[in-house]
Amino acid sequence: MKGSIYRHDVIVRTDEATGQTVRQLTSLPGNHHHLYFTSNSFTTDNRDVLFISDQSGGHPNVFKLSLEDGTAVQLTDNRDGYMRSYVYYDGGINRGLAKASPSYDPHHHRLLYIQDNRVHLLNLHTLEDEMIYRLADHVCTGFTHISADGRYACIPVIDSSAFEAGSGNPFTRIRLKVSREQIESQLLVIDTHTGEAEVRFSQAGWITHVQFHPADSNLILYNHEGGMVEQRMWLYDHRTGQSVKVRDQSSAGSTLWICHELWAGREEAVLYHGTLGTPNDPSMKDLHGAREEIVSFIGRIDPASGREWELAFPASMQAYGHFMMSPAGDRFATDGIIDGRSIHLIEPDWEKGQLFWTKACSHNSSFATQDVHPHPVFSHDSRRLLFTSDAHNERAKGHLYLADLQTHVPLTGQIG
Repeated sequence: MKGSIYRHDVIVRTDEATGQTVRQLTSLPGNHHHLYFTSNSFTTDNRDVLFISDQSGGHPNVFKLSLEDGTAVQLTDNRDGYMRSYVYYDGGINRGLAKASPSYDPHHHRLLYIQDNRVHLLNLHTLEDEMIYRLADHVCTGFTHISADGRYACIPVIDSSAFEAGSGNPFTRIRLKVSREQIESQLLVIDTHTGEAEVRFSQAGWITHVQFHPADSNLILYNHEGGMVEQRMWLYDHRTGQSVKVRDQSSAGSTLWICHELWAGREEAVLYHGTLGTPNDPSMKDLHGAREEIVSFIGRIDPASGREWELAFPASMQAYGHFMMSPAGDRFATDGIIDGRSIHLIEPDWEKGQLFWTKACSHNSSFATQDVHPHPVFSHDSRRLLFTSDAHNERAKGHLYLADLQTHVPLTGQIG
């Protein structure tokens, strides 16, 4: 139940390839993984991290883990599995924890989460928990976000009928049904102070990621998931009520796949990555096999001016992965692309078209499910990396790991 205490033994490991210190933070049986990387899992003092685990009775809940002694405090009280939502397609309707929903506001020490179709806001210091909104029945959500000032919560909502699209790969069948029937998603924004909510706009398409601008809650970055018309990156401006495409990929058709867009630290720019020369439906291609005609790249775009930079990796570097910018905005971490078994640190020189990289440590994740994607995130001081892997657990069940970046890591390679 909420407030229960669990104790994990920390296992210190030395990465054989780099010599870096990597600590396995969780040890109890179960599936453990940190929050999705659009929400930083570290508290502002970098002493605790938030994570989702089914260690308490087999039902997923959110916990706060002390990096000093391995003590984990249970923050939520879910006893009914997980709710159906984006990337958790086999969950229950209207019941359970929406595992894609937890979003953390470290500056105000509040956690947003959805349980049993109720939107909650929890104070990490007092464990005071308030239901601020109830969603309509029979809806599915995606990853959520809290504005930097803590005032607003953004939740993408789509009718659950979109997920009832027959057998086969759920990602493919859902996006095809949404595209074929022009099912609309709604961008729901809730005032966390008053509980008042409004649908800021509706749009035909499957909206799954939403992110407030780092300094302006009127601006929301979002996407259309899958290879639907007019995908992928969009920016909504509440002052005008208009949405504009951030990066137009229509000219390349199905050969261009863009994903994992996010605001680049405190900058006005948007960071993203993708591939050119392959179908944009991940289920139609081998995410780990290299093909000569495919080029992976990292991109950065200034929505205000439309200026963009896209830097290509060598043809052999095509492993599926994710990118996360450091809080300082000077480098990013990736759990794929260069190879699919390691985390690399990359320093870009956008003007010269160069990427300098080094291997930070191995993660050896199977990528078997969403929960064991490493999703590396920096601590607020950029001195540590938190990630998830099933390398030392049952397949598809994760443990949390912390890589120490305080020692100097020399650059070992150059791309471009």
